[in-house]
Order: sequence, then C-alpha cells, then structure tokens
Amino acid sequence: MSETKHSGSCHCGQVRYRLTTAPMFVHACHCRDCQKQTGGPFAVNALIERDRVMVEAGVPVRTEQTTDSGRPHDIWRCPACQTALWSDYGRREVMVFVRVMTLEDPDRCPPDVHIFTRTKRPFFDLPPGAKAFDVFYDMETEWPADSLARRKAILSR
Repeated sequence: MSETKHSGSCHCGQVRYRLTTAPMFVHACHCRDCQKQTGGPFAVNALIERDRVMVEAGVPVRTEQTTDSGRPHDIWRCPACQTALWSDYGRREVMVFVRVMTLEDPDRCPPDVHIFTRTKRPFFDLPPGAKAFDVFYDMETEWPADSLARRKAILSR
C-alpha cells in the first residue's frame, strides 16, 4: 500500500476520517463473524494504530458485538447510516481494523493475506497467487519488519 494518506467516510458522508500513515497490514477475513457482519463473503480490514485515524467530521459511535472467541469486539459506526468504519478487536484501544471499503480509493489498499479461508464461501475464488490461510498465519513471517515494530510499540504501551 502506498504511503500516500487515505481518506474515508460512511455511506451518508456524516462521518469522515483520514489515515495519517499507511496501515501496518491488510486482511481479507473470511470468518463467519465477518461474513455475517458485512453481509458479504469477507471483510477487508486495514490494521493501523488508533491514533493514526483522524476523524474529520461527525462522531462515530461504538457498538459492541459478540464473537465466537468470546473476546470483545467493538465496531465504530456512523450514528446516522450505521456504516461500519473500523473495529477494535479485543478492546485494545490502541489498534483498529479500518474497513477498507469505506476508503475513498479502496483499490489502493489490497489485502496482504486472506485469513479464515476454511469458511470461505465456495462461490468466491481467491485471486491467483493470493496468500491464504485456513485460520491465521505467523505474523513474524508475513508482516514487514517496520509493521511488526509499529505493532510491538503500541501493544507494549
């Protein structure tokens, strides 16, 4: 993904935000939770530090979700149209998963990996050469070194 800044918004435009840096990593998640929450075959999430997501208009609201793992999952949504803008898995409050399709140019932020493909819908074929994992993957192997350092820095706060 390019270092150029990214802007995004909800469907109705009430909430607008921008990313001040490129995300650390991008997942296409095919788990059943993501399928149910998006109404689609998967969700594309850009992992980024929470303080690098700047709200420029509106005030997103937190909604609490349950997960198969039992860990908390908060989804930040537009209060008017309810578009999911980003998630905080595990209620860490330092890292969020921005919904790539809410970016103005989502094509500039393609998935680095496809995860939980064991529940991938059979009518959806992965792109040729895509890195895919039945469940999850080894972060030390897949993530760039600078992204691993960024993640370690926020999680050790």
